[in-house]
Amino acid sequence: MKIKTLVKSLALTAGIAASFSSYADFVEFTVDEGTAFAGGSTINADKINGGYVENLTFDGSGGFTADAFATFGQFFNNGSSVKGSGLNNFYTLYATFSAEGSVTETAQGFNFVGDQGGFQFYLDASNDTDVADFSDLSLMNTADDILLGTSASLGANLGSSTTVGGVTTTSFNFDFFDFELTAEGDQYFVMPQPFSMMVNVNGDFDTFDPSGSQSTTGDVSAQFYEVPEPSTLAVLALGLLGLGATSRRKA
Repeated sequence: MKIKTLVKSLALTAGIAASFSSYADFVEFTVDEGTAFAGGSTINADKINGGYVENLTFDGSGGFTADAFATFGQFFNNGSSVKGSGLNNFYTLYATFSAEGSVTETAQGFNFVGDQGGFQFYLDASNDTDVADFSDLSLMNTADDILLGTSASLGANLGSSTTVGGVTTTSFNFDFFDFELTAEGDQYFVMPQPFSMMVNVNGDFDTFDPSGSQSTTGDVSAQFYEVPEPSTLAVLALGLLGLGATSRRKA
């Protein structure tokens, strides 16, 4: 195995290890709702559920841009709704998303993949932020909203719409790297520490024609998984080095 090929393989392996949440365990996290409303306590969860509205524009040449507004109103842990939370009663969590990428028609529908994208995650302490204009998803009543964290690094992702036997199913699964908390976010997300997380966003959408300007709604869930330990990447790298050495001996 040539050194150049080996280096490329190492880089690919590191990227795979860091990109695909399907090979990672989603983690339980703790939020301190006392930062959102008086009398709030700590809540343990492993998933946040909600809904969203999204505007998409297709350029007719296989590309698209998208903007979305998602509100989250329910914590889950081990598949059960978390009781006693003030989310969606005293305060709201929401996110604004943007992405651009490519869309491909298939025999049974279409797939889309984002080339770049990111999101901003907010806490609405007054529980009153809403869409002011659905044409551009501008928001109103945001003056007291608190930015908790951001990510500007889109990882492995795929969305699809498939029609079989007259029944259409839709889904999407997006990973975001480098979710960075603000100082306020550190006070809300209190465990684990440090909160070095990647974010998986998945759900479904109402079907649409991938052409022109479209608007859709759907369900969305957000989960966190830990950044791979350097030792994990090192083991993968050593494995590939061993593979390279074996290949050279056989040659």
